[in-house]
Amino acid sequence: MTAKSVAMSFELNDQIIAVFIFVFIVALLAGWCLSITIEELQNRFNPSKARFIGGILGFLLFWGVSFATNVHYMLMSKDGLRVVTAELGVYKTYVEDYIRNSRTGIKEQEQSDIALCEASVSRMMDDFVIECDASIRPGFGDRAIAKLKEIEKYFVRTSGQYNDKYSYEGSIYDDDKDSGDKGKRGPREVNVLKDKYSLRILEKLQRRESVIRNFYKQKQSQSKDMDLMAHFINDSLYIVDVPQITEIASPDVYYQFQKLQLQGNIFNRLDNIDQVNILNSMKESKTGNIEDIEKGEFRYRVYPSNRMFGTFNAWGDMLNGRLPADMKLLGWILFSLIVDLVAFILRILAK
Repeated sequence: MTAKSVAMSFELNDQIIAVFIFVFIVALLAGWCLSITIEELQNRFNPSKARFIGGILGFLLFWGVSFATNVHYMLMSKDGLRVVTAELGVYKTYVEDYIRNSRTGIKEQEQSDIALCEASVSRMMDDFVIECDASIRPGFGDRAIAKLKEIEKYFVRTSGQYNDKYSYEGSIYDDDKDSGDKGKRGPREVNVLKDKYSLRILEKLQRRESVIRNFYKQKQSQSKDMDLMAHFINDSLYIVDVPQITEIASPDVYYQFQKLQLQGNIFNRLDNIDQVNILNSMKESKTGNIEDIEKGEFRYRVYPSNRMFGTFNAWGDMLNGRLPADMKLLGWILFSLIVDLVAFILRILAK
């Protein structure tokens, strides 16, 4: 059990023999440290506190590896199938919703987003022109520059929505390169500056519109890919639930399914925004405040399979109260302690 757990945690399933040898050495070291401790307990004439304490610490260290991984393996054996199936269900819901929404509104949403972007930028550009032509203190001053900065901030603020990687800060007005324009008030100079910066704004607007079109074009192709994913998920849910598979299934089966199919064929083929949406849908706030999820104050509604197959992840989530309500390690901790306690007693009696 320890070897299987270690192999899954570090993705060493193709080197299980080497892992087993490593675990066997750890077990021998734990037994050796326990023997030293027992010897010092039985030494009535000249017991060594250093050997006794060293033996206990060494035993606890090496035994801790066995104990933690045994509990982890038993957790996977009990909950592995249910966790993988539940996660597939989350993906199934997301993929089906995506297909349904994409078929009814990708083109309409693209046109709506472009129209909204044009209207927002046009309104702010009008404000910039009005500021330059103000009846009181006209010219290209701090207020006109602030309007240009406002447009830049709009592009920056909305770039993540469309995976726009372009850096818009300073792209319309650069504090260093364009500092010579600041303070000009002559009508002819101001008109030239209005045309200059309006052209820059329009260039950024055209770039954003191109990004939006490409974003929704990818969604159209992704929608076709989602159809294939939906069929795959339905087939996978059916296959996993076959009784014959369930009877002979082991954590190895779950692990290979999760790594090769669930993550590789579905999750990693989605874009980053979709991945974040899925992961967030699997969490719930402990207090009901949705902002707590970003602060780390949450528990999983549906436990991610890739976390379950890692010893440190599973134990860390348990200690932080992030395991789902129906998924607990306490029972397996007690069971493993009893088994190990019996083994220690037998070893002591044999000694």
